[in-house]
Amino acid sequence: MVQDPSRYKAFKAADFLADEYFAATRLAKNVEDVRFWESLISLYPEVAAEMELADQWIGLLRQQPVFKSSLNNEARWQRMKQALPNYEKQQNRRHMIRSYSRWTARVAAVLVSVFMLYEVSQMGAQVTSTAYGERRSMHLPDESIVQLNSNSKLKYVRDWKSDKPREVWLEGEANFDVKHTAVKNRLREDDYFIVHVGELSLKVLGTKFNVKDRRNRIEITLFEGSVQVDNVAGLQYVLKPGETFMYDRIKDEEQVLVDKSKEALSWTHGEMLVEHQKLSDIIEVLEDNFGYSVELKDSSFLNRRLTGVIPLTKVDDILFVIRHTMDLKIDKQGKKIIINTK
Repeated sequence: MVQDPSRYKAFKAADFLADEYFAATRLAKNVEDVRFWESLISLYPEVAAEMELADQWIGLLRQQPVFKSSLNNEARWQRMKQALPNYEKQQNRRHMIRSYSRWTARVAAVLVSVFMLYEVSQMGAQVTSTAYGERRSMHLPDESIVQLNSNSKLKYVRDWKSDKPREVWLEGEANFDVKHTAVKNRLREDDYFIVHVGELSLKVLGTKFNVKDRRNRIEITLFEGSVQVDNVAGLQYVLKPGETFMYDRIKDEEQVLVDKSKEALSWTHGEMLVEHQKLSDIIEVLEDNFGYSVELKDSSFLNRRLTGVIPLTKVDDILFVIRHTMDLKIDKQGKKIIINTK
């Protein structure tokens, strides 16, 4: 059988010993085999020492006497029957160990898959939402703090890139305290914090502000720092502390108001600060923040005004204030509120 010399060029002594052709022909006197091994050494001199060591091992093996058992067939059979129960126990034990190993391996694989899926999901869009009557405070990956009002949603990509602006998307209402990342005398694109709300984008540095998007109206009130408001038409307005930017989608109108800061911030303290506000404004809170449906028996009630502070922790507290300050009859039936004259 013709062999390919190149297959032996990296062989060690143990490899030669395990090779059937080497073991069968190396120490034989067949002229063709002898020539093959000599040609191999001439082609790859580095294997000569390994072949010599393998030759010594083959010689030692051939010098070992052949073992012959002193037992006859009947004695061997009896010994096999005596050993059989122990052998079965060992096989059962091995089977149990293999089964347990396979089971634990499957469990481990499932746990790893769940962990990986969780990690992957966490690197994607992160969404935090609040139910009716619920408020929540949260920390973003850059340590900025967001207070999310009732019936609101904030979305962001958790894996914020260090060379890109920080971006979030808001539905409802939230109060922001954004961490300042810009270095003194240096302002880059990745220093910005951008809030997308409806048709507007707010470009922010380190600052505090409130954003409200309800009933086709967007209100942005700035407390500290600077906020640039960009709309879809490319128009920009830079808010100053104490200003409120309002955008009406229905009328497609924009206006800037002042002295609304305390009113915009009051909900974060569990209150509603009303300064000559109409009943219609309070009804909006009952519907938007608490999920109630409000029915008015007389539409003229909407223009009744109230000044003061209304607690926002419970619906019953709000209704108590309306009932006694506006002298109205209020009937609550499940998630429906009926307002009428006494």
